[in-house]
Amino acid sequence: MFKLFKYDFRAISRRLVPLYLVAIVIGVVNQICSTVVIRMSSHISEGNAVYAIFYVLKMVFSFSFILMMSYVSILTIFILITNFNNSVYGNEGYLINSLPISSKDLIFAKYFNFVFWTFVSGILYIIFYIIGVSNSILASGQNVDIPKSELDLMKQRIFSSPYLSTIIEIIIIFVICLILHQLLYSWIFMMCVTFANLVKSNKLIMGIVTYIVTGVIIGIIYLSVMVSFFLKLGSVTGNGAAVFDLVRNYGIICIIIEILLNIGVFFLINYIHSKKIDLE
Repeated sequence: MFKLFKYDFRAISRRLVPLYLVAIVIGVVNQICSTVVIRMSSHISEGNAVYAIFYVLKMVFSFSFILMMSYVSILTIFILITNFNNSVYGNEGYLINSLPISSKDLIFAKYFNFVFWTFVSGILYIIFYIIGVSNSILASGQNVDIPKSELDLMKQRIFSSPYLSTIIEIIIIFVICLILHQLLYSWIFMMCVTFANLVKSNKLIMGIVTYIVTGVIIGIIYLSVMVSFFLKLGSVTGNGAAVFDLVRNYGIICIIIEILLNIGVFFLINYIHSKKIDLE
């Protein structure tokens, strides 16, 4: 499996690394231009026509970071999906499917590459988002300085709270749920490709329908959990400890659901890939 992962990693990196380098170069140039415009505009009075031009430029540079985030994320998913489809079910599939490797190892090798590159794109997304928000705040001229006294008071309230340990547990549970949810969507994208190859024609439509149906099913599951949570929340309102315990318990339930969904989608992909699709 490791050799297949390494081979697939190299194939994907030849397409994604140039994409990320272009995004980083454009982002650096954008940031330099944005910084120059913001500093120059600070020396111009608001009534001046030049100020309006600089204000528009600041907003354009800030908004461009949002477009950069979408550009990186969408193209990453598109390249990963097309790579999985072409290398397993397309013209390149005869080579991989003829290797002495089990269906599970093949799927895991593809999945780990999917997870790695979506993680990298996620890091870039966060970086571009932070820069974009920072530039938007600077461009608007808002003052975000918080007095030290308010920060000290905030720290005192947080660390003196009797629910501090429970809050930390809830944060950890939330992070675990978020990670598992992102892992699940890597499985879902692969599942959509697998389902799409069950049919000879209209594969794109089949993949889109699979994605929508899967989203509806997951939405119904979480809607039922939310309804149950809010029904129980009404009975413990006013009791801080009971509320935090309820949030923590339902967070654990969400973790269990995410784990079961990840396992279930994997076995479904493996079953369809090995039993239902003609790979000859």
